Amino acid sequence: MKVPRIINIAVLTLAGLATMLASTVTATSPAIEAPIDAILARAHRETGVTPTETCDDATYLRRISLDLLGRVPTAGELARFEASNDRTAVLDRMLQSDEFSRYWSQLWTTVLIGRGQTRQVDRESLRRWFQTQLEQEKPLDQIAFDLISAEGVTTLDGHVNFLVGNREDPVTPVSRIFLGVQLDCARCHDHPFDRWTQDDYTAMRRFFQTISVREVSGGIRVVDSGARSGAGEDGPRFLTGSRPRTAAWRRELALMTVRCQPFARAMGNRVWQLLIGRGIVDPVDGLSQAHPPSVPELHQALADQLLRNGFDLRDLIRTIAASDAYARTAPRAGATDPTESLELFAARTPRPLLPEQLIASYATVMNRTLPLPQRLNTMAVEFIGRSEAETGATDPLALQRTSQGLLEELAAETTAPSGDLDSIFRSTLSRRPDEWERRRLADVPGGDLLYVLLHGNEFVFSH
Repeated sequence: MKVPRIINIAVLTLAGLATMLASTVTATSPAIEAPIDAILARAHRETGVTPTETCDDATYLRRISLDLLGRVPTAGELARFEASNDRTAVLDRMLQSDEFSRYWSQLWTTVLIGRGQTRQVDRESLRRWFQTQLEQEKPLDQIAFDLISAEGVTTLDGHVNFLVGNREDPVTPVSRIFLGVQLDCARCHDHPFDRWTQDDYTAMRRFFQTISVREVSGGIRVVDSGARSGAGEDGPRFLTGSRPRTAAWRRELALMTVRCQPFARAMGNRVWQLLIGRGIVDPVDGLSQAHPPSVPELHQALADQLLRNGFDLRDLIRTIAASDAYARTAPRAGATDPTESLELFAARTPRPLLPEQLIASYATVMNRTLPLPQRLNTMAVEFIGRSEAETGATDPLALQRTSQGLLEELAAETTAPSGDLDSIFRSTLSRRPDEWERRRLADVPGGDLLYVLLHGNEFVFSH
């Protein structure tokens, strides 16, 4: 069920903030899609870049299944898709599935606090909270507001784990995730290549001065005592220069964040990167003079769609996944400038599966029950290494290592599949073997064949 687009500040009685909030509540507009392919076609013509062709149906199904559900499709799903060849129907079905909410809650939790687990942070509580928001189709601005302004106990109020997980420096993840800018350098000195100063960082940090964190039975409690009044010159200041007008500093920070244009651009760019593999701004959280958007018109168009359609995540995913840009194939062999093609999304580079995708795909191929989210995260952390897991917040795609270690670990569990050569190929690579593969692999035992296919680049990469 889709909830109304409204920021919840029921616990406040401050008329000033309530008045500010009222201006943000609007009736839901009819869905308006960003003209992705038209914008990119103009960019390709202006630069002389020739886009690659779009992928076939089987490749599209595998790609969208990995991106939305976190696993390869089953042979049965492939057969049903081949019978209909309806990309729109399969896309809508996936977006409304429980698997989508479960997998994307895992992705967003990694963005918010990384894959690691500490004693004070209840990662699974945060993930469950995020899954509930997705199941209820909460808009992204509501989710962001609740995360930035959270209070409560980590085990009961999942969203408070975002602040607890970033308690040493909440400003940097808030600016990276929700505004798409990096204030890391400004913690110690003025940014050498951008506009942000140490004073900007310090002023943002003051929004969190009213928070107290303490251990309680069963978790960590976060309480916001509130300020004595609105902010003077020595109080907090948002990056736009705005200052809070009430004593609810952190809730005003949350409201300032979700109402500013950079928030819509950051969310559009983030979703684009999770689906395409590369942001319009790259790195995804590094918008600056040194890293401008590669296609500014597209960057703004995605933000405009979010603003018009009430920050509807599924609506934006549907728009991107239905575009030719999403369906592009790899750069052509011998392309004169493949980098430009990738920056302008005229081609798509294969990317390694995330550890969660790889683990869930192995379970799918071997007809095993998918690991529960908490176990899946534990296995992913063991795969990539605990030290790396602690450093991956804000970009889950950045944590990619060779899959060899996991492949070797799971190889002992590989059992000989039933069925012929075609069924083994379809269950692993979502396609039938070509003639050369039929000749070379006709006499290979099923278990050996499965082992070979699971080790191959075609399986461990999303193409």
